[in-house]
Amino acid sequence: EKIKEGNLDHEFKVASDDDKLGKSLIEMRDSLKKAREEEEKRKVEDEKRRWANEGLAKFAEILRQDNDNLEKLSYNVLKNLVKYLNGNQGGIFLKNDEDKEDVYYELTAAYAYNRRKYLEKEYRPGEGLIGTCAIEQKTIYMAELPDNYINITSGLGNSNPRSLLIVPLKTDEEVLGIIELASFEEFEDYQIKFVEKLA
Repeated sequence: EKIKEGNLDHEFKVASDDDKLGKSLIEMRDSLKKAREEEEKRKVEDEKRRWANEGLAKFAEILRQDNDNLEKLSYNVLKNLVKYLNGNQGGIFLKNDEDKEDVYYELTAAYAYNRRKYLEKEYRPGEGLIGTCAIEQKTIYMAELPDNYINITSGLGNSNPRSLLIVPLKTDEEVLGIIELASFEEFEDYQIKFVEKLA
């Protein structure tokens, strides 16, 4: 009766070691339970895939707009990325190599708490997390940040988010920029992979 109702967590005890029907019912219940769990897992994976595909389509459209104005494009990408990830702030640092003797990454867009931020910041390769990401050409992800961490180490300012994601924008082996995102929630693996794919 309980299995028929869909209650697969109901405890059922066999009458004895010879209770073949009881044992079969328990095996059936366990099999149905496993199938249900696998179906739930598949639904979650499908939802993550759908979210990523919709996001990539959305950003492909954004990249087609304003691509003659780098500052405006940077800001639109950043604003939409922070919102899409439910983050709370972010920055895009683009490579400035006008002076070949003094190459640095400068903040071209900053966004926080649903408003545009105007900050002037620059990092040389190897300097801070932005410069480290530029040299290593790898994503930096940090969760459980200490208080005032962003204020001290990051390029974004005053808040105390819980996690920080820094992703290089690269073509071939050259890092053309860095995206830095901060959130009060931890970024999940599928979100990090999405940002890397977008980058």
